[in-house]
Amino acid sequence: MKKLICAKDIEALHSDGNQVILIDDQTIITPSAKDLADEYHMKIKKSFCEKQNNLSNVEGLSKEDLVNLLKKLLNEASLTGFEESPFECQTHISGLKIIRGSTVKLSPISDENDRVRYQEIVTSEESNMNFGLLEIDDSSFYEEDTAESVNHVVNGELTLTIDNALFTATKGDIIVVPKHSTVHWSTPSKVTILCGKSKQGG
Repeated sequence: MKKLICAKDIEALHSDGNQVILIDDQTIITPSAKDLADEYHMKIKKSFCEKQNNLSNVEGLSKEDLVNLLKKLLNEASLTGFEESPFECQTHISGLKIIRGSTVKLSPISDENDRVRYQEIVTSEESNMNFGLLEIDDSSFYEEDTAESVNHVVNGELTLTIDNALFTATKGDIIVVPKHSTVHWSTPSKVTILCGKSKQGG
């Protein structure tokens, strides 16, 4: 029996932090699901099905054995380049989500500057705002035509320039940025910020 993957399934996988969708020859992906996966930069890859007799005796295997077996199957299927989830989290059907902050993996916001890093942790599909962690390490960047945002300085100190006016924010401060602004963020040290932005057009 063929398995159908629709947009709702992609939403659920994305909410759980999955970046890779494994499919086989019995999987059908709807066009809207493919579009949403592209929007989330999720990769669709063919899974590898080992012969049943190689998996017939899994009782008594430890968690480590199962992880090693999975790695072996992925290696044999040439899926060694799959992306890990950018963070660990727990979710509930109600929409509650607990993100393990210490596990969040930040990525450079551009190829030109790897000292400004970001990871979205709550999408605008999950909430009226999207949230992410921003880290600036002895660097700066410009943000133009901004969405309205609320930013909490988790640690460190930074300066912001807007309309030629200079401001300083330190650990514990909350920065409210109006929409359609141009802001220069800068720090000579290292700062971590929890950013919440409203939906575009909201």
